[in-house]
Formats: sequence, structure tokens, C-alpha cells
Amino acid sequence: MSSRLLPLLFLLLFLVPAAGQEGDEERARELLKERGEVCFSFPRPPDTVWYRLSHLLSVDRLDRDSVRAYAGPSAFRAFLATGLPWHLCPVAGAAKGLTMASGMEEAAAWDSYPTYQQYVALMQGFAAAYPGLCRLDTLGTTPGGHLLLAVKISDHPAVQEDEPVFFYSSTMHGDETGGFVLMLHLIDSLLRGYEGGGQVRRLVDSLEIWINPLANPDGTYHDGDSTVSGATRYNSQGIDLNRNFPDPRDGLHPDGNEYAPETVAMMRFLQQHRPVVSANFHSGAEVVNYPWDTWTSSERTHADNNWFYAISRRYADTVHAHAPAGYMTYLDNGVTNGGDWYAISGGRQDYVTGYLHGREVTIELDNTKLTPVSGLIALWDYNKRSLLNYMEEAVWGLGGYVVDSLTEVPVAATLRVLAHDDTFSLTFSDTLTGYFRRPLAPGTWDLEITAAGYDTALLRGVVTARDSLTWLVIRLGRPTSAVAAPAPPRLLLWPNPVAAGTTIHLRLPHPGTWSLTLTHAAGTTLTLLSRRPLPSREIAVTLPPHLHGLWLLTATSPHTVPLTRKIIIRH
Repeated sequence: MSSRLLPLLFLLLFLVPAAGQEGDEERARELLKERGEVCFSFPRPPDTVWYRLSHLLSVDRLDRDSVRAYAGPSAFRAFLATGLPWHLCPVAGAAKGLTMASGMEEAAAWDSYPTYQQYVALMQGFAAAYPGLCRLDTLGTTPGGHLLLAVKISDHPAVQEDEPVFFYSSTMHGDETGGFVLMLHLIDSLLRGYEGGGQVRRLVDSLEIWINPLANPDGTYHDGDSTVSGATRYNSQGIDLNRNFPDPRDGLHPDGNEYAPETVAMMRFLQQHRPVVSANFHSGAEVVNYPWDTWTSSERTHADNNWFYAISRRYADTVHAHAPAGYMTYLDNGVTNGGDWYAISGGRQDYVTGYLHGREVTIELDNTKLTPVSGLIALWDYNKRSLLNYMEEAVWGLGGYVVDSLTEVPVAATLRVLAHDDTFSLTFSDTLTGYFRRPLAPGTWDLEITAAGYDTALLRGVVTARDSLTWLVIRLGRPTSAVAAPAPPRLLLWPNPVAAGTTIHLRLPHPGTWSLTLTHAAGTTLTLLSRRPLPSREIAVTLPPHLHGLWLLTATSPHTVPLTRKIIIRH
């Protein structure tokens, strides 16, 4: 249990019992027995009490004068001891307008809720219909026997490429269902829209996209696999999954519980794939919430606080341009620092950002927790452009490779932006490939690169611009006493993606006679160089105009096996 809760629990022992409306306490006991949780609202107490109380309860919404929260049996008993007046919230599952799809065709219209079996069939259908773009993965199984599913969308879904990983996940709280259908709609839109080109194709070609529409199926299908009516916030073990992750402030088990199976599966997935940018979707408010959740901004801000605010602002502002007045205008016109709204421990956003050095926000989609089916298409229309634009944030900033200066062997290194980064914002190059990506606000930066067995490198005056990728190949030198191991030949290419008609830079394994060809995914082949003697390993080549899409660049030499790199060319 978090040490921040102990003074509160000690205090609660000496306070008078709370007063609910007549019959509320008996009904609350019934709900705790039936559902494992109870939702209630109460006046917001003084800040000194509220700060600790917010870490005991699962706060659902905080306004200036009132709080809506969830609690399990022990937390609710502790709340009653405060003496605060309270009353029950309506059971979310009793809300009207939760029509379930009658069949697969109706489920795929995205204006009703799928049964659990339909959900699984939809996810399997995406992978079966688009095997060249989509792969289905099972992250784990819940205590209730439901599958935790995610799809990978990429131009080469069976291959792990040197691309930034992007991740969307929804409905960790099982009764916050709008994002569940929104993510299914997004998967369908990405797969269907790929052949049409434009932003969708650029995203699929440039990113490794993972989408997990339903992170708490036991909660969403609490009353049976054929309905979302009766959905619960907690999982089937009575655990709030968004308080169950390691916390950068409060340690490994901030909620006092062991990790739920859903949490273990999600942490395993996140540690394996290390998303560069991600978001998780909730409901109960309409706001983009950025780190930190566990600290207020007066206590600590993320090193990339300005970047976080800017991307959150762009998400909300784009929504405002396509939604009716009043949608997503909560707090700072649809944006908030998490801890300044209300502090929590054990949230996934802070786990990804603090422990894994990713960049994650929490997007609250709807004031209504269980979005009625009549609002599902509107929710898509309001958010679809923001969803795509937010994904592009993973493309921009800094990217490249860290390699041995003599052998081109990839190097596992730590990259620090001087006078900017702290422990939680460092970037690490991949152990096997030397590849790295780092979102970064526009500016001029100095970089420090360190790796075991290598001299420290300093890069000064590195410039980043908005909606632009600065590509770096960082070569680390060994101390003069070190002996480098031989390495296989390697072709380096930058920038990538690149605009048609502009110049690309190549580093070849050695000088000599080389040929360069471009081959389109559809089969077209263009020759850039034909058996040209090159006195240097590094060359610049101007691409022909009017090219676009995915191409394979192949370098051949009489003394080296053909070397191929994927290149994405934009209009």
C-alpha cells in the first residue's frame, strides 16, 4: 500500500460515520456484493483531506465542488468513516440506448455494441481480410476467460522493422465503452483506407501500429458475453486496472494489490514493444490528460511538458473544428495536466512514461461513461482526424541509428538532451539494431550519447522542427586500447521517410563500384546508379520527382551481397 495512504487511514479511524441518503447504505452493500464496486458522489473536501482521499478511491470525475468515485468493499468502508455526506450514482449499466448488434454485419457498422463473440470475430476478420497489413495477437487471458486482443497494422506486419511503435488502447475501465467501438472503427478505417493513399497510407508505411480496443473485457461483459449493460469499472477481481501499474512516485504496488492478470499481460506487451507514443481511452469527462498523474505540476513536470501540452492542444483543437460547441471543452478547453486535475497512483499513463520512457496521454472521450449507440458515430466523426494526427506525433522529432564508428555494428546507447532531459525522458537505442526514435519539441538541442565501452559523443546544435524528422547516424568511437569485432556489411540510409525529388544520403560498407536500384511494392524498378565507381563510402543521391509510396532501395557491388533498405517516399 502506498505510504501516502497511511496517514489518511489512521485519520479515518477517528472520524464519525458518513451520512448517505436513506437506503443508500443498504443498496451500496448489495451493489458491492453483486458487482464488486459501488459508485457514489460527495462534496469535495478540503485539499489536505482530498489529496490523500484521491489515492484511496478510484476517482471517476472531479469538479470544483463535487467528486464522483468508485470503491471496493474495504475502500468504501474507509470512506464511510470520514463522515462526509454522499449518495449513490445510478448504476452505469442501467443506462438506456445500449443496443447490441444482432449480427456481424450490424456489428461492423460501428453504431452498436458487439457481443464478446462478435468482438473476437471482428478482430480475427481484420487479420484474415488484410493479411498483408494486419496481424492479430493475444496479449493474455483474463480471470473470466476472455482474451486480451490487439492487432498490429503495418506494411509488413510479419516483420519487426526499424520503425517507431505506436499504441492505442481503450476501456481499461470496463464501463467506459465509447473508445471500445471507436478503436474497432479506427482499425477498419486504417485497413480499408490504405489503398487510397494519403495520410492513412503514410501512417501505415511509417509506423508499427498496435491497437487494443478492449483492455478489460471482464468488466465490459460483466453481466454476460451478450451485453455491455451492467458493465463494471473494475475487473472481475475487484481491481481498478488504471491504479494497478507501478508508479514512478509510489513504487511497485501503489494500490496495495498484486498485479492483475490484465496488468501483467499489458506490462509484458509494453515492455516488449516499447511504444514511442501511445494513448489510452476513457470516458466520464471530455479532456486530453497528459503526464504526470501522480505529481501536480507544482511538484514535478515532465521534461517534455511543453511538447505534451502542444500535442494535447492539437488533439482538442482539431476536435473543436469538427464537433459541436461544447464538446471536449472541460478544464483548459479540453486539455489538462493529470495531477492538476486530480492526482492518482498506479495509472498506465505514468507507467509507460516513467518506467518505459514512452510518451502516453489519457483521452477522456465522453461525459457519458457508457456511450449510447446513438452517439457512437458522432464520437467517431468528432475524433477521427485527431486520432490520425496524434499517431503522426510518433513520426516526428529525432530518429536514427547509433553504430560503432569502425565496424557499423549497432550500439545500445543512452541519448540525453542536455539541459533538458531527466531520468524519465532519456532515449535508448535498440540493442540489436542501434535504432532510436525520440519525440521532441521544435528547437535547437545539444545531445550527449553514452554507451559501455565507447567514448562519450556530443552533438551540438541539433535542430528539430514541427512536423519534421531530424535523422541522425551517430558513430561512437572506442578508446584506442579497444579492439573492434568484425561486422557484416550494412547499408545506412537517411532521411527516411523522404519527399520525392529531394536528396537522400547513403553510407555504404566500403568504396568501390556500386549500383543502386529502387523497386516499388507493385514491381516497378528504377535504376539510380549503374556500376559507378565511388571513391567514398558516403554518397548523396537525388530521387526522381513524382515518386510516392513504399520502395526498396538495393545496393549491389561485385564484392558484397546485395543490401536492401525500405524507403518511404512522400509527395
